[in-house]
Amino acid sequence: MHHTVSGTEGSAYAAAAAFSPRRRQLALVAVALAFVMDLLDTTIVNVAIPSIGSTIGADRAALEWIIAGYATAFAVLLIVGGRLGDSYGYRRMFLLGITLFTLTSMACGLAPDALSLQIARVLQGATAAMMVPQVMALVQVMYPPEQRYKVYTVFGFLGGFSAALGPIIGGLLIDANWFNLGWRLTFLINLPIGLFSLVAGWRLLPPGRGVNAVPVDVIGAALSVLVLFALLGPLIEGPEHGWPVGLIMLLIATVPLAWGTLRYLRWRQAARGDALVPPSLFKLRKVALGLICTLSINPILPGYLLVMTFVLQQGIGLSALQMAYACAPIALGAMGGITLIGPRLFKLLGVRVMMVGLAITSTSLCLAAWSVYGGALQYWPLLVAQFGMGLGMGLCGPQLSNATLQDVPMSDAGVAAGLLTAVQQVAAALGVALAGLVFFHRQPAASAAAAHYAQAYLHVLPLFAGLVMIAMAGAHRLARVMGASRH
Repeated sequence: MHHTVSGTEGSAYAAAAAFSPRRRQLALVAVALAFVMDLLDTTIVNVAIPSIGSTIGADRAALEWIIAGYATAFAVLLIVGGRLGDSYGYRRMFLLGITLFTLTSMACGLAPDALSLQIARVLQGATAAMMVPQVMALVQVMYPPEQRYKVYTVFGFLGGFSAALGPIIGGLLIDANWFNLGWRLTFLINLPIGLFSLVAGWRLLPPGRGVNAVPVDVIGAALSVLVLFALLGPLIEGPEHGWPVGLIMLLIATVPLAWGTLRYLRWRQAARGDALVPPSLFKLRKVALGLICTLSINPILPGYLLVMTFVLQQGIGLSALQMAYACAPIALGAMGGITLIGPRLFKLLGVRVMMVGLAITSTSLCLAAWSVYGGALQYWPLLVAQFGMGLGMGLCGPQLSNATLQDVPMSDAGVAAGLLTAVQQVAAALGVALAGLVFFHRQPAASAAAAHYAQAYLHVLPLFAGLVMIAMAGAHRLARVMGASRH
C-alpha cells in the first residue's frame, strides 16, 4: 500500500497514493522513455560527427560544441530544473520539458548550417535539464521507499545500456539513410519517442506540486553558466583561432569567477537558506572525494569516443555502420560491469572495485592505441579494447555514485543527486574539450592519412593516463574514508 506522506494533501504524493500498481508501472515506462532518450542523445551524436562535418561544413571547434554544448547546458541547468519541479509540479515540468526537448531535437535534425546546429544542441541540453530531474522525482512520488531500490536498479541498467548503445543506434540510422536524411535521423528519431512519452505522461503521471517548494537561485545559476563558459569556451575555440589574448584571459578568469561563485553560494545559504547548491555539501568528505573522482573518471570515455571516431572513420575509413559494430562491445562491457561483475566484485572489494575498473580502462586505452598503430587496423584487439572501456567504466560508475551520496542528509538528497549528475556532465564536456585540444593540435588538418590520426591518438594517451592516476588516488582515499567510517 502506498501511504500518503504527512503534509502532502493536494500534492503529487497525494495523487500518486491512489494509483493502482498497473498505472504506476505504465507511468514508469513513460518517464523511463524520456530518461533513455536523454542518455542516447549524449552519445548518439559521436558516430555522426564526421558526416555532420562533411555535409554542413562544420569546423573542429563547431563539432566539439555540438557534443559539449549539450552536456554543458544540461549540467548547468539540471539543479534549476529540479527546483522548478518542486515549485510548479513534476508532471507539469516533465510535460513542458519533453515538449521542448522534442521540438529542439527537430531543430537539430533540420539545422541548415553548423551554427544553427550548435545553438539547437545547447537548447536541447537546456530542455533535457528541465525534463530529466522530474524523472527521479516522480519515482520518489510514485513509489514508497521500500520499492524504490528496485526501480533505481532498473534505471542504473537503462543508464549504462542507453549511453553505450547511442553510437550503435547512430551508426545504424546513418547507414539506413531513410529519406536521404543521413545523420539528421540521429536527432529526428526523438520525435516519435517524445510524442509517445508526452501523451503517456499527460494521461498517467500524478498532478500536483512537490511538498517543499524552493525558490530558484537565478544568480547562482547565472554565475555557474559564466564559470563553465569561461572554462570550456577557450579550450574549444582557442586552437581554432590561434589562442588570441582574449581567450587566454577568459580562461584565467575561471579561477576568480569560481571563487566568487562559491562566496555567493555561501552568502545565499546563510542569508536565505536556498542556494543553488548548499556549500556545506562540499565539506562532507565522501562527497568531496567522490566529486574529484567523478571529474577525473567521467571525461575519459567521452574524450576517447571523440578521438576514436576520427581515427576509425576519418583516418582508417570505417563506415558509420562499421563504427556501430565497433562500438557494440562498449555497450556489452558496460552492461556486464554494471549488472553482473560489478555487484559481485563489490561484495569482495567494496569501493576498491573502482580501482579494478580503472586498471582495466588504462589497459584498454593502450590496447586501442596498439590496434590502430601506424594507421593499420587490427580488428580483434580493437574489439577487446572497446569491451574493456565499457567494462572499466561500468565497474566505476554505480559504486562511485553510491559512495559519493552515502553520507548526504535526506534534506539535501535531491540537490546532491542533481549536483553529482551535473558534475558528471561537466566532466564529459571537459573530456571532449581536452581530448580535442590535444588530438587536433597533433593531427595535421590538411592530411587525412590514417597514420596521422593514429599518431595523434598516441599524444592524447598521457592526458588519459593523468586522469586515471588522479582517479586511482581519489578512489584509494575514498576507500580508506569508507573503511574508517565503518569502525
